[in-house]
Amino acid sequence: MSKKSVNKKKRKSILALGAIVILIIIGIILITTLSQNSKKTKEEELNQNQSSNQESYVEEIEDGIKINKSTKLNEAKEVDGLQISNIQLTTEGGMTTLLADVTNNSGAKTPVKQIEITLVREDGSEIAKITGIINELEVGATTQLNISTTSDYVEAYDFLVSTK
Repeated sequence: MSKKSVNKKKRKSILALGAIVILIIIGIILITTLSQNSKKTKEEELNQNQSSNQESYVEEIEDGIKINKSTKLNEAKEVDGLQISNIQLTTEGGMTTLLADVTNNSGAKTPVKQIEITLVREDGSEIAKITGIINELEVGATTQLNISTTSDYVEAYDFLVSTK
């Protein structure tokens, strides 16, 4: 064999090897990109699902102010003859405020009471516990409960109440 034919074969082998390497690199890039896109899509779906669950009862009423519209959270609650009603849970700037009317239906004047509110998710799992004070109340009297915390808990589905 002549040197020219050997050189041609070497060139063809090198070109074929180079083409295979390029195809492998392109394949790796495509697989990596598709894998990353798949992960992003799954994360986006999860975020949308969480978002849609929350959005079903959380509404932005002003820029940065959100209010909880959960019917379960807004149901009147009773503890030790005190009815908690007209409940409003809002958040602004990462601070959550629970406002409610408290009416003394116990039949007797109540002393100052410390209550514990347990905010829960739709599945019943606990989000947080916050504490509030209910002032002394005459029979049939109503006062406002105002509890604030420096965390964003507006996504609560419901709450439980107990006295301390």
